[in-house]
Amino acid sequence: MSRAVRVAQRRGAIALAEREIRRVLSLWTQTIVPPVLTAVLFLAIFGGALGTRIGEIEGIPYVEFILPGLLVLTVATQALANNATSLFQARSEGYIDDVLTSPLRPWQVTLAYMTGGLLRAFAAALALVLLAAPFVGFPARPGVALLSLVLVGLLFSALGIVTGIWAETFDQHSFVAGVVIAPLALLGGVFYAARSLAEPWATLTRVDPLYYVVDSTRAGFTGFHDSSVWVATLIAAATAVAAFAVATTLVARGWRLRA
Repeated sequence: MSRAVRVAQRRGAIALAEREIRRVLSLWTQTIVPPVLTAVLFLAIFGGALGTRIGEIEGIPYVEFILPGLLVLTVATQALANNATSLFQARSEGYIDDVLTSPLRPWQVTLAYMTGGLLRAFAAALALVLLAAPFVGFPARPGVALLSLVLVGLLFSALGIVTGIWAETFDQHSFVAGVVIAPLALLGGVFYAARSLAEPWATLTRVDPLYYVVDSTRAGFTGFHDSSVWVATLIAAATAVAAFAVATTLVARGWRLRA
């Protein structure tokens, strides 16, 4: 491959990523404000109003206990929603053809589209952390918390691309976000500790894949965790790599992308 082609690929990938970034930032009232507001309301209602009655879970004030789970929920839903919508619009408006006929490699296209979802997810998460900091403080183990959230963002931004390629209507987008992702997150230990539940609920929680990233994120913020942090991290990393591979393969084959 000539140097000119490599330069063109690099510039094209950067240009496509910049387009996705501008899309997120120009629509910040739709992409960033709503998820932050929703998560803050969760904190206020569950952590503030109900937290005084619940008190502590595993020795942790309730509002501190639920914040990591809300961050995982925010990152997952926003990364998926952004990329699913972006790919769906590119298909429906036809400009995906320009991307597919460019010299960009499939993995470069995938990464470029993932950029917008990651920006949206982490902008909302950062805003939530800063708003909650006066009440819950900052992470006890910031490296663990950041790694867990990055893996969640990578996983769901790749799944967002898969969803955007697969879905034929906005109803199908809503189905994935509302019927698959949200229940998995809410049943993944966001508001409770799995070992405090009776059977079969404790087992059902532990078979939820999002439970482990919620648990590792909570370990980063509070130091408490039910399962092995490193096992959870390795599983999340392997799943993120697999999701990226699937998304890249679909882009390479042009499945449902080419007219």
